[in-house]
Amino acid sequence: MNLKNKNILFFAPVFFGYEKKMKEKMEELGAIVDFYDERSVSKPLEKKLMRIAPKIFDKKTDAYYNRIIEENTEKKYDYVLFIKCESASESQLALLKKKYTKAKFILYLYDSVENIRGIDKKFVYFDKVLSFDPRDSEKFDCMKFRPLFYLDCYRKNKIKENYIYDLCFIGTVHSDRYNILNRVRNYCKNNNRSFYLYMFIQNKWVFIINKYITKSFRKSELNEFKLDKLSSDEISEIINNSNIIVDIQHPKQKGLTMRTIEIIGMNKKLITTNSEIVNYDFYNENNILVIQRDEFAIPQQFIDMKYEAINEETYEKYSIGSWVRDLFDFVN
Repeated sequence: MNLKNKNILFFAPVFFGYEKKMKEKMEELGAIVDFYDERSVSKPLEKKLMRIAPKIFDKKTDAYYNRIIEENTEKKYDYVLFIKCESASESQLALLKKKYTKAKFILYLYDSVENIRGIDKKFVYFDKVLSFDPRDSEKFDCMKFRPLFYLDCYRKNKIKENYIYDLCFIGTVHSDRYNILNRVRNYCKNNNRSFYLYMFIQNKWVFIINKYITKSFRKSELNEFKLDKLSSDEISEIINNSNIIVDIQHPKQKGLTMRTIEIIGMNKKLITTNSEIVNYDFYNENNILVIQRDEFAIPQQFIDMKYEAINEETYEKYSIGSWVRDLFDFVN
């Protein structure tokens, strides 16, 4: 796989700056990349509505993709890469295929098929489909399993032994996460454990909507949440000063979250609700504790045990560089 001087048209949702890091890594490997937000809308409430009723934005999305094609009408792309492809319709994908006939189309999913409305009907427009979800990869013949990655800023060659925080959670609050995090918070309070908790929510209106339509949010208060995103460097620094990272995947997801993979890069212990993790090549019961969603208990032995480093080949496999190479590898 060689990306030197390859032209890539890259579509991805704007999510915590990861799309910028993906673009930078492709360029670092020699590619020439044109990036566009995969979604035609940018406001949090619009994004939420797009997930529920995407047809509301059909005209806006058509105009958005037509404008992108017009802006790049003279370019010849080697690859068209989509991350998630939640916004683009089948007709828009067909238009891109017609315009860039020599390009290979690649789709990567960091969400489960069940959570992306109509995505399975779009697979026919892609030469290669990859997913972070092992169950989906078994279900769809066209799909290849490829877990997520850790960014270069999460790469830590030395195992840190002195910590500020015993436990740490940083992430967006959705589904039943609030209830589970309350259990973690109570556990730490009752057992004299320090807990860094950063519960992000997009804005006040998203909080109000969740409070009235999501059962687990009923007893929550706005001042418990953060409305500003942390940068990847800020997150890296906090995680580096934490002993154990808490991960709570969406109940409909089986694939491992980005945060889970980041702890590999940082050589950190993990507490997770995702039982699928025991099937991965980096799993070590001394490093990773699987808990149930409806209870929270940590054996003292797990907290006191030192992290056991994984082998170098496995460590490198989950880097962003290896992830990018796998996306564009059409040999296997």
